[in-house]
Amino acid sequence: MCYDSLSLTKRALDYAQRIGYSQETIQELEEQFLRIKETQGPIFHASGYAHPSFPIIDDLEDLSVKGHLWGLVPSWVKDREQATSIWNRTLNARSETLLDKPSFRAAAKRGRCLVVTDGFYEHHHKNGKSFPYIVRHKNEEPMIMAGLKEEWTEPETGNIWRSFTIVTTVGNELLKEIHNNPKMKEARMPVILNRESQKHWLEEWDLDPEERIKTLCQPYAEDDLKAHTVHAIRGKKALGNVPEAIIEETYSELAADASNESGQIELF
Repeated sequence: MCYDSLSLTKRALDYAQRIGYSQETIQELEEQFLRIKETQGPIFHASGYAHPSFPIIDDLEDLSVKGHLWGLVPSWVKDREQATSIWNRTLNARSETLLDKPSFRAAAKRGRCLVVTDGFYEHHHKNGKSFPYIVRHKNEEPMIMAGLKEEWTEPETGNIWRSFTIVTTVGNELLKEIHNNPKMKEARMPVILNRESQKHWLEEWDLDPEERIKTLCQPYAEDDLKAHTVHAIRGKKALGNVPEAIIEETYSELAADASNESGQIELF
């Protein structure tokens, strides 16, 4: 699913305005995002398997932007060996089973967070080959995803690992066209949250968390998203973390897949 993403490539003010509810909080958030960007630099492409650090927000009342490693390490992990073994399998968390899986159950109840990104990458499969797409908001505003976070203390060193996972749901019509991996039963996509949903995702859930998850973790409206093919993001031909990673790339193998009259991409 969502194993590749981009972050902090836009101005800090864009992120702050997407999340802040007042001029005071917007200004405070802008300063925090600028500090992270200066320290970390922009991410044009990041593979989850490299476990990069992404900005996380877990409280809209006490706004603070924290860096967490992608790939959730549950608090019950015993040692570093187990931690590094598990976090490649916890880059994504299916919303339908959050309360059933030992790796996510506790975080779903007390560790919900917002993952701040510019968008994500997904692959389309055709004739035995895969073609990467980048998916963003049409207005290119920051994309806020539902996440779960954990803190784990490494027994040997006392180091605290702050980590997160991205919650996923069934793909919308756009993702159904793109994300056609023959090994998967259905297309998936990150849970993308609008301003009101951000608030509800972070607030305390006193009753029926299963129903809350079901209500909030819905496919995002495809008419607010856009997608285009990009250069290879994996393997020997990958460009790496450079601005060119998000530039549109045309593939002759997909040239016959013309757009329909409404402007929606048509891949089959």
